[in-house]
Amino acid sequence: MNTVIFVDKIIDPEKDSIINDHFVVIEKDKIVKISPNETYNDDQYSSYQKIKATNSTLLPGFIEMHSHIHVSSEKDAYYDSINDTDETLIIRATKAAREALLSGVTTMRDLGSKNNVIFPIKKAIDSEIIIGPNLIPSGSPITTTGGHCNMFGIESDTNDEVVESIRFLSKSGAQWIKIIATGGNFTPNTNIHEPQYSQEIIEIAVEEAHSLGLKVATHCHATKGIINCTNAKVDNLIHCSWIASENNDEFYDYQPEIADQIANEGIYVDPTLALSYLSQLRGMPLKRDPSKRYEILRNMWDKGIKFVSGMDSGMVNAHFNDFAYIPEVMVNKMGISCLDAIKTSTFTSAECLGLQNLIGSISVGKQADLVIVQGDPSINIEDMHNVHTIFKSGKIIKLNNEILV
Repeated sequence: MNTVIFVDKIIDPEKDSIINDHFVVIEKDKIVKISPNETYNDDQYSSYQKIKATNSTLLPGFIEMHSHIHVSSEKDAYYDSINDTDETLIIRATKAAREALLSGVTTMRDLGSKNNVIFPIKKAIDSEIIIGPNLIPSGSPITTTGGHCNMFGIESDTNDEVVESIRFLSKSGAQWIKIIATGGNFTPNTNIHEPQYSQEIIEIAVEEAHSLGLKVATHCHATKGIINCTNAKVDNLIHCSWIASENNDEFYDYQPEIADQIANEGIYVDPTLALSYLSQLRGMPLKRDPSKRYEILRNMWDKGIKFVSGMDSGMVNAHFNDFAYIPEVMVNKMGISCLDAIKTSTFTSAECLGLQNLIGSISVGKQADLVIVQGDPSINIEDMHNVHTIFKSGKIIKLNNEILV
């Protein structure tokens, strides 16, 4: 159904603009008109559905850049991921996709789920068998034998094995390649202080993926791993935690000159910065004060590094309807502006995906992936939680808090 939307404000993050007193026309799955209210002619749109939302703001749909759609996000998430059957994991993923969409996430990149879970889920969403965001899968992450996420990854140790795995993922339907470059917290007996792969292997992986038209995202906690991945010119650094070697007196080993290199190379960073905040919010004691990390992230931001909005949803305490905490933490903990946090959550993330001409902003010709929130998140970022109306490809998913699917 074609629709006309009237709201108090429209935020277009691509242009860093706030538009007042305009209406938006959707025909099929596209935005076809944005015009001042005084130009509206009801006769012209007599057959269109009208949505009039007071004290509300229209935004592009949210883009979740880092999910593990088959993982439970509960305290036993690790054990669930290794003990559940594929059938149970698919059921979990179906529930997760629905929760994400109903929170305003219209595009979701999955950065590591079993091939025999994630690809059927994508097909089911695309075929409208189930509802969920537009799903961009990476398939199983590539990791070392016994490495981080080995329980749902493809274990690959040599150059040839990594190349073979990339080709297999490409053939299977992966749209990104995820490489586990260092150890991680989720998987026992892996080392967050050290790399899992050499710079040479990551360089070969990037070359192979790019030759197949795929981009590479790398999980990096250890500073040594960040350096390897930056030198290898990956497309997206995940976590980018700057964790020092175990023999270092300090936990963090932030290297500003490498941050400058990341900025100059145009490598996007997904800092998953809301994860520790959510753990603290939900009663899990933190191992260290997160203020130092926020300080590092702010310095990276000031250097011009482009952040994208990844939650790491599926990990413990990161639920699939938690997206709005990402911009909230960016504003309240990093100290950036509300508009910058909104842009990170929409247009910049679309840009990282190479989809900026399709989604991530509100302009004529773009796909009608839109949310309406109560309030004004350009002034109060917490209003990002107040999503009451959602459009995915022009279809109304939720209207005034009533779920229509």
